[in-house]
Amino acid sequence: MPYVKDYKEFDDKHFYGGDDLGAVIVDGKTQFRTWSPRAYGVYLKIYNDGVGNNLVETLPMERHRTGVWFVEILRNLDGYFYTFTYEFYEQKEETIDIYAKACGVNGERGAIVDFSTTNPDGWDKVKNPQCKTPCDAVIYETHVRDFTIDESSGVTFENRGKFLGFTQSGTTCKGVKTGIDHLVELGVTHVQLLPVEDYATVDESKPHKAQYNWGYDPKNYNCLEGSYSTDAEDPKKRIKEFKKLVMALHKKGIGVIMDVVYNHTYFSDKSAFHKSFPFYYHRTKDWKFTNGSGCGCETASERKMVRKYIADSLKFWVTEYKIDGFRFDLMALHDIETVNYLRDELDKINPQLLMYGEGWTGGESPLASDKLAYKWNSHSFGRVGLFNDNIRDGVKGGTFNAYDRGFVSGNMNAVGTICRALTGCVPHYQLKGHHEECCWAFEPTQSINYCEAHDNNTVWDKLCISVKDESEETRIKMDKLAAGIVILSQGVPFIHCGQDFLRTKPKILPDGEAPNDWNIYDENSYNAPDYTNSIKWERKAQYKDVFDYYKKLIALRKSSPLFRLSTKGEVESCHKFHKQQDNNLILYSLTGFDRCYVVMINPYNCEKTFEIPWDLWNSGRYFVRLDAEGKRNTTPIENREFTAPPLSLTVLKKASV
Repeated sequence: MPYVKDYKEFDDKHFYGGDDLGAVIVDGKTQFRTWSPRAYGVYLKIYNDGVGNNLVETLPMERHRTGVWFVEILRNLDGYFYTFTYEFYEQKEETIDIYAKACGVNGERGAIVDFSTTNPDGWDKVKNPQCKTPCDAVIYETHVRDFTIDESSGVTFENRGKFLGFTQSGTTCKGVKTGIDHLVELGVTHVQLLPVEDYATVDESKPHKAQYNWGYDPKNYNCLEGSYSTDAEDPKKRIKEFKKLVMALHKKGIGVIMDVVYNHTYFSDKSAFHKSFPFYYHRTKDWKFTNGSGCGCETASERKMVRKYIADSLKFWVTEYKIDGFRFDLMALHDIETVNYLRDELDKINPQLLMYGEGWTGGESPLASDKLAYKWNSHSFGRVGLFNDNIRDGVKGGTFNAYDRGFVSGNMNAVGTICRALTGCVPHYQLKGHHEECCWAFEPTQSINYCEAHDNNTVWDKLCISVKDESEETRIKMDKLAAGIVILSQGVPFIHCGQDFLRTKPKILPDGEAPNDWNIYDENSYNAPDYTNSIKWERKAQYKDVFDYYKKLIALRKSSPLFRLSTKGEVESCHKFHKQQDNNLILYSLTGFDRCYVVMINPYNCEKTFEIPWDLWNSGRYFVRLDAEGKRNTTPIENREFTAPPLSLTVLKKASV
């Protein structure tokens, strides 16, 4: 087998920096290149279709410098399919090209595509929405299928659960807006899509079979998932339909963020990467795959051609599909040098592109922890965002203990964590010595604030478990308070689709399993059916007041730069805490840009009185900008002692500025 003992020395000798790997149509000719320095021979196979016995021809490829293999066909092969066969000693492996930018059904063969023929009408005229700083973003995470597969979405049958489901306006359910109109009404700036790159575990050849996966089982990184297309057998169909999704959102001023999963491959020794160059693309120990992802393997981002591959892939999505940002799954498995390099490469295209990820791994990696993009190493890659698990667990309680309570559900020990989160987890002069483990962000732009995502229990389900004896009315107040803290904290707010109307994930129990307090909710629904995962739009009508509150919070955040401070210097100068007699009551002011706000957070299930400090009170009169219902009252308050309702966040605004 083609073992490499010293990868650094090998990379220095064999690195290929060209941007032409894969299948490229140039001047009516089709060129093929692949990198495999240790192969004895490589063969190109051309097919008429994405599957089946329809081989057209087999051609040997010529080895060039640094281990690139090349062959050119003197005609335009747009519409054909291809594979590479790599020969190592007596072993031959046929596989899809890892650089394939389109594929046939189930991603077994690459598709040769002239991308100029895949643009919808008007594609060239639609521009990426502007996002001057990450703190201007309000991110909404959703899964393509979840968003419209339910009949309540109002989307036409043929488009439900598909890319085209995002393109259909005018849909309603019981008098409330659904689909893309819901996104506009809510006011989010970006939609983060769970993986839309081709993944392994849904059989695209059976579109009418009930199948589901989140998509964290990557197969082909540069190809689109066919199950989201109206015709998975037509490579151009999925490309054009995804472009229509992007174009529809861009026309509404909403950016598109892709959830990318470069940290592992679904297959290990059967993956196209391993077949094209065994053991190069994955980390190993004693020639066995290491499992830092918890999924059976992990990619070796520190190797030059792996780093280049990820960068090339990102640049392809940005330039061909006008993507606005990337969310990295298990980003801590990538080395810090690679993460900074990827940010540099994206900056060359568009510095406004968002880039953030999970600052943890799914297992133990053999690469030294000080070289990996863990959250605790955040200052080494300060231009890249990280999910803030401190605010997540501080708000609702520990993620991995369904019964654990957070600040909004009665755990006052979390008040220090919440104060740190409100300042974007950057250094703050008033919080020195307090909860230093929560002071990890280089700038507030690095803190992705959330309390719910596709993983784990939804906030509503966790509240139904951890405070099940409380009334629904009380739990709704807790949910609203959680939303207020997340959306108005410094940093970047992140909302899970349906969170804004109390999304729940009911679980189908196996035969013989008795229901209890927690197992009736699915906390890991990665392959659960639509019954569990689909968005039930009736809930928006049922909990319209909750949706309206989220909407008002977002509008308030967008109305003033004081809720979107982008540097730690601004946070330190504009954000000031004001001590109350009860340390669990949080009162802080935001002053600057000729404005002043006072925010009061009452975590108790009873009324509490706040005292507005004299220096603020004497400087002008205040009115309620946002109350517990999201409403405003322009009549100035008359007393600096303000009684806040139970479980509430109240925002006052100074009337004189």
